Amino acid sequence: MLKRGLKLFTSSRDFSLLMGVQFLAQAGDGLVQTALAKFIVFGGQEGFDIEGAKSPDELLRIVLYIFVPYMIISPFLGVIIDRWDRRRLMFLANALRGVVILLIGVVGPAGAGDIPLFLAFVLTLASTRVVLATKSASLPVVLDNHTLMEGNAVSQLGGAVFQLGGAGFAVVATAMMPVQPVVILGAVVYMAGAALAMMIRKAGETRSDLTFIQEVGRVVRNIAEGVREVARTPAAGAAISTYFWLRFLWSFAIVGIGFIARELLADDDTVILMLTGGAGAIGGALGFVMAGRLTARMNTPRLVLGSSSVAGAAVALLGGIELQASIALLAFFLGFGFFLAKISLDTMVQEALGDDFRGRAFSLYDISYNFAWVVAATVMKLWWSDDTQGLLIAMVGSVFLVGLFGISQWFRRAGLLVTKPAPRPT
Repeated sequence: MLKRGLKLFTSSRDFSLLMGVQFLAQAGDGLVQTALAKFIVFGGQEGFDIEGAKSPDELLRIVLYIFVPYMIISPFLGVIIDRWDRRRLMFLANALRGVVILLIGVVGPAGAGDIPLFLAFVLTLASTRVVLATKSASLPVVLDNHTLMEGNAVSQLGGAVFQLGGAGFAVVATAMMPVQPVVILGAVVYMAGAALAMMIRKAGETRSDLTFIQEVGRVVRNIAEGVREVARTPAAGAAISTYFWLRFLWSFAIVGIGFIARELLADDDTVILMLTGGAGAIGGALGFVMAGRLTARMNTPRLVLGSSSVAGAAVALLGGIELQASIALLAFFLGFGFFLAKISLDTMVQEALGDDFRGRAFSLYDISYNFAWVVAATVMKLWWSDDTQGLLIAMVGSVFLVGLFGISQWFRRAGLLVTKPAPRPT
């Protein structure tokens, strides 16, 4: 898989540029968000690190503030992705925040004020979601259907590596120098991503010749058309529903094991990151290596269900065991199952829908992502306690498996488990 994934960079110029846009966007996020976290204090929590929240109350506050607004605008962005020039959209998403972050770097985070810092932080998050949704909608344009799985795998693994790399660099750099140069470097990285976006030859068709005001009047109708298209396409509807369910499992489990790890390790953030993040990253890397082989042996929907089952079973079986070794093992299998399922789900949606609807489909992805965090945080707020925390994690894993069985019946009735669905023409 690694060799085939690397070959994509030499065989498709537009794929290389598209990955460059994504990787620089996420590297910039790692730099900027880590640096700004030193100046943003929200309810006692520095920054908006969801997975680093220290309590269910903190988690729910952060999730509501940064995810609910984007859930409202995401469908409108999906229409834009489908109807406007995707190269220009990725350019604007990176360039706009690059300018804003550059201004904050020049003025200094301490002098910018709390509200501008908050808005800049949210802008970086929202812009990255735009870049990722546009990238997912554009991948089938720059790759053929036989290499989509490899392309999605490269995108997932590379994005994670660049974001973690940016964050790691920011942690080290801000310990040795003022925050401002790191913030300015993040702005430069965003600008570089914007420049790469305009070098892409083709990322999809531009389908709107209307003015902005005229287009706004058609947005609601276009959103409804996108929802109907997803609903009448079983592979797309089932994939997006599965993604929500899988994201809920990931969100709840990763924060839950973080809470338990802090208790076991006396709140040592470095060791916690190595224990949970390191084990999860190793699992994800193994998923990347095995994705090609598994794809050759089973169709994509079966791979989705199989890998999701691995993640759910790990949470159900290991979630109640509050030991360092079990936490690391849980993080490993959760990373492995989630990674495989995510790239398979992306491929299902890309193969099932034509280019004129993929943007709206991946905007529904974003809504699922955000809503999954809201649900997970709400469940944790209502039922999390020191006495039952392990049991609650295990119960969430068990509930996930029950729900996954129901989703598998949807897959079966739609005929998705019999043969690999034929790609729709783009």
